[in-house]
Amino acid sequence: MVTEYAYPVLGGVPEHVHNLSREMVGLGHDVTVLTSLAPVGTKRRARAIDAENHSVHGYRTVRMGLSVPVYGNGSIARVSVGPGLKPRVARALRDMDVVHAQGLAPPTLTLWALRVSMAPVNVGTFHTYFEGGHYGYRHFLAYARRTLERTDRLIAVSEPCVTVVRPYFPDAAFEVIPNGVDTDLYRPLRECERRPEGPPRILFMGRFDPRNGLDTMLDALRILADEGRDVVLQVVGDGPLRPRYHHHAKGIGVWDRVEWLGLLDKERPRLYREATVFAAPCVLASFGVVLLEAMASGTPIVCADNIGFRQVIRDGAPGRFAPPRDAAALAAGIGALLDDAAMRRDWAERGRRVAVERYSWPQVARRVEAVYLDVLARKGGRPETRRPAGLRDNLRRNPIDLVRNMPAAVRAGRVGDRAD
Repeated sequence: MVTEYAYPVLGGVPEHVHNLSREMVGLGHDVTVLTSLAPVGTKRRARAIDAENHSVHGYRTVRMGLSVPVYGNGSIARVSVGPGLKPRVARALRDMDVVHAQGLAPPTLTLWALRVSMAPVNVGTFHTYFEGGHYGYRHFLAYARRTLERTDRLIAVSEPCVTVVRPYFPDAAFEVIPNGVDTDLYRPLRECERRPEGPPRILFMGRFDPRNGLDTMLDALRILADEGRDVVLQVVGDGPLRPRYHHHAKGIGVWDRVEWLGLLDKERPRLYREATVFAAPCVLASFGVVLLEAMASGTPIVCADNIGFRQVIRDGAPGRFAPPRDAAALAAGIGALLDDAAMRRDWAERGRRVAVERYSWPQVARRVEAVYLDVLARKGGRPETRRPAGLRDNLRRNPIDLVRNMPAAVRAGRVGDRAD
């Protein structure tokens, strides 16, 4: 598994990589996660997490390259940089049977892995939904297309992912396999358990990115307080924008109603099941892993109406939508749930049932394993025969062919502009 995002970085991709790796170990596979060095300030925590994942869940973690934050797509993305990093990726992938790149937008670890892999099976998964075009594909489309040409199968976690990348890769075939949720770890309160004493808890879970809408959540909290409701907002997450949100909470007078819990891992399942309402004001999402975690925990959901969340809250899955960036509507949805205990119980039971029946990780992992086995059978287990893509490969090519290909590369880049 190759990813720019792994624990202790929190988010949908790290959750996906961890759980899929763990399930693959359970299915009898030998799994290594290749990722970047942990961000500054989290290296000790990363070492502890890596050791636990190896001893408890059975997969190894190999880290290389400095993880650098980059703003894009309304979020703080990360790319890995460092001298000689691409050859190091190639060495790490030597003798692998399957190389699965998780997240194909960053132009470093994941794309490099697919360009240099000589494994019999090479798979890539798209996790991202974006609007207005993608800056990486716009400027490096020929590079990305050449990379995907070497990939045996492509997976997307939702139909919106396919929709937004289709203009860039019109000939690619995608298989939609959703994210999953650990329905043993994320569970409702048992009969012998009770929520802690005190006011109702509203839970926010996510990185401090503009698109995750923490400012909208704080404004909604102000509205609920003005209505005379005694509630507490628990915020799990962190990021470079922390000072901005702290200043905003103090400025609108809700600082004393917020518990800033920071980056948490093991405590998250407990917080989900103890929450009265889970609020997700994120304005842009490819899917909705946090919604799955809340549903599996039996916690009712109020969330922003975005295309990714609509992949989860549908076909009987309960939840209430609020227009993006609409603090009043978000507060109204939360207030309605706080006032109706019967509705909360109904949504808790229905949400748990949907999570177990549709999104449990064993089901999802078996679908991904079937992709690996299908490619392996089709290719007869033979290693990749094409040379790794890159500068050395270009230097071996006829210079006349390289010049002839330049117009096509330029035209490919213009496709990204039209996708805007």
